Amino acid sequence: MEYKESHIALFPLNIFLLPGDYTQLYIFEDRYKQLINDCIKDKMAFGIAFSNAINVQNLGSLVEVSEVIERHPGGEMDIMVKAISVFQLEKFYIQKEGKLYPEGKVRELEAVRNVKLGHQFLSRFREYLLKYKMYSSDVLAGMEPRIFDVANEMYLGDQEKVELVGLADPEKMENYLRNYIRYLELLQVQEKNVFQNIYLN
Repeated sequence: MEYKESHIALFPLNIFLLPGDYTQLYIFEDRYKQLINDCIKDKMAFGIAFSNAINVQNLGSLVEVSEVIERHPGGEMDIMVKAISVFQLEKFYIQKEGKLYPEGKVRELEAVRNVKLGHQFLSRFREYLLKYKMYSSDVLAGMEPRIFDVANEMYLGDQEKVELVGLADPEKMENYLRNYIRYLELLQVQEKNVFQNIYLN
C-alpha cells in the first residue's frame, strides 16, 4: 500500500472521519486548546486517533480546522474540522516535546484516499440516488467522485468506515460499497412496508 510517513499532533476521540467528512468539536482541555491554536497559527493539520475497540488497525483521520465557530471567555472553542486523509498510527507519544498535547508517528494512506471508481459502479450509484430522490448529490452533477466522496453520501457508521478503509484494495472497496447500496435499498423497502402496514391498520 502506498503511504507517507510523518509525525503529527494527535487528539484521541471516539470518532472516525473519512476524507470530506466534517464534524464540530468543543475544545475545553488546556492541551487541546494549545493544539488547536497551534494548528490555526501554523496552518497545520492534526490527527484524530480513533479511540474505539473496533479499531484494531489503529486507523485515524487527518483533519484541518475549517472554521472557528465561537471562542469562549475561558479559551474554550467550538470549531469545525474537515477530514483530508486517513492514516495508520504506528506509535503514540503522550506528549509532544515542548507541548502539552500528544503526538504520533503515522502512515498516511494516500493510495486509499485517491481510489477512483469504475463507470459501471457510478452508474449504479446514480441509479440509487435518483430512485430515492437524493437530488442534492454532487455525483448527479456529472462529477467523477473518488471513493470517499461516494462513501460520505451513504452515511456509513464507524464500523463500516473502518472495514472499508481496512480493505485497502480498490476493487474490494468498490464491491463493499456496491453491497452496501443493496443493503440500503433493502432498508428502504422494509421501511416502506412498515409504513404501509401502519397506514392500513
